[in-house]
Amino acid sequence: MEQPGPAGNTGRAERTGKRAERNDRGRGRTQVVSSSAGRFQRSLLVDSLVRALFGWDEEPDRAARRVAGLLRGATPSEVLRLEADYRSRRYGIASFGLGALLDGRALSGAGPVEHRPALAALLSFDRSGYAREAGVAELAEAPGAFPVPFLLLRLNDPVTEVRDLAQQALAPRLTAEHVPFLVEALPLLDHLGRRRRAGPLLTVVADLLDRGGTEALWRGAGSEDPALRACCLRWLARVDPVAAIRTAFATRDPALWRWAARVATSARLTPAEQDALLPCLEESSSPRIRLRALRARARQPHGEGALRRAMLDRDARVRYHARATLYARGLTDLAPQVYRDALAADPPPEAVVIGALGGLADLGAACDVPRVRAFTTHRTACVRAEAWRTLSVLDPQAVAREAARLAADPSRKVRRYLPDGAQPGDG
Repeated sequence: MEQPGPAGNTGRAERTGKRAERNDRGRGRTQVVSSSAGRFQRSLLVDSLVRALFGWDEEPDRAARRVAGLLRGATPSEVLRLEADYRSRRYGIASFGLGALLDGRALSGAGPVEHRPALAALLSFDRSGYAREAGVAELAEAPGAFPVPFLLLRLNDPVTEVRDLAQQALAPRLTAEHVPFLVEALPLLDHLGRRRRAGPLLTVVADLLDRGGTEALWRGAGSEDPALRACCLRWLARVDPVAAIRTAFATRDPALWRWAARVATSARLTPAEQDALLPCLEESSSPRIRLRALRARARQPHGEGALRRAMLDRDARVRYHARATLYARGLTDLAPQVYRDALAADPPPEAVVIGALGGLADLGAACDVPRVRAFTTHRTACVRAEAWRTLSVLDPQAVAREAARLAADPSRKVRRYLPDGAQPGDG
């Protein structure tokens, strides 16, 4: 076990802390670090905790109150980040001259009783194994749910004594009463789930959530915390994939969309569940997700209608795969007539127009030039841009002859199809 450091010199600790604060200001306060639960901003709590500890010698009660307020206000996700940042520093509790904390005197005597669990939680982060053991022993006696995330982190402690203490302290707390808090701690549990040392107790947590955590998991799925929302939806997808994936697509989180798309097209879903979910993928704004949905449709014997609609997708890759799949099924006479029919509708939807114009750029002929030119005056810039692009493929000379009209278009995304070397007055 690591040996506890000496009490240290307070002046040296202050100089170390001030130097660290200057370095932090130089690097900025939004440094990004990587973790298994996602990409997080560097914890801002660690700097506030260090500043609070600097005042311990002069006003221990005030410092203890400040530490308690910071730690009790932290979410489990923030606790996970805080531990990584706190332990990555080159100094710990001993560097601040807080020798009383290391042997438990501050926990047993100094400061109000309600602050002792927070001080113990801080000790449980320390670089010294003896300090962590003292902190976990105190947390084991603390009531309520506050100690749970700190005890969960110690399930992966490299010191056997600390790990055993944490397991013994957590065992009586894994009850239905603590399910809502365990749900809030899911990002932390997700991090621990990749660690072999924490496995046995996490199995108990999983059983507890499976038996009585559905309501709390749905509340977590509506959280503003991206990490918590993602963890809850991943858990719910095991029991109700259709509802969980629809909820994921209703968010504004592209990472959740990608996860939901993978689950919706996985082999573990039944055909009925896939049929219910593929429209969510097909309506996505992401071409990659729409392409994944198309490939899933291609594996279905009854997906011809969706493949025909995908021929009119805005993205060229989706259109190509739709045509290739239909060709493989023997339907070789659809394109380019599908695109011509789509443009002949009165009026055709804008999204369909863009897909149809793109399809004619791939497979059209000279006879399609008049119908394409008609859309170069469309009210929407995206449609005009696609029309000019298609026209430049089918009849580059026509674009050169009408360079003046193209150069006068108010949208830059349209004017970018002006031929090289063409002047606004050309005609």
